[in-house]
Amino acid sequence: MHHNKHVLALVGALVVSLATAGSVVQTTPADAATTRISAACSSVPTTTTEHDGVPGPIFTKRLQCLGSMAGYTGPIDGVMGPNSWTGVARQLATGGYYQSSVAYGFESPEVIAALQRWAAAHGQYSGPIDGVWGPNSYRGAAWALNRAF
Repeated sequence: MHHNKHVLALVGALVVSLATAGSVVQTTPADAATTRISAACSSVPTTTTEHDGVPGPIFTKRLQCLGSMAGYTGPIDGVMGPNSWTGVARQLATGGYYQSSVAYGFESPEVIAALQRWAAAHGQYSGPIDGVWGPNSYRGAAWALNRAF
């Protein structure tokens, strides 16, 4: 068996995998951040949601930046529309966190659950994966968003 190198494929979303010795390891969204992200994201500050559990426009701008890693090309304005949510779902799918076959263009329970899984995988959320926002879910997602790029 020969060793595979990095393989980049676009199948509705950016998928990055590294195969070594026959086992495939998918990268996390944070790992994919250096490959493509909206240039506007370089000026987005970290969100205080990490501390207070209250989402605001900086939190949603960071969500849009996460979505831009998977092809969202709209404005980074903190207004989450269908394309923003679809980008977020697609980017979370690259790490296996978004588990629906459909990337819904709204704040669906599936995308909230994916953000909860993502936050839990990054060690900052230990609550239920129930697809329902709460202060701890917002804190965990914000912690991960503040470190994703």
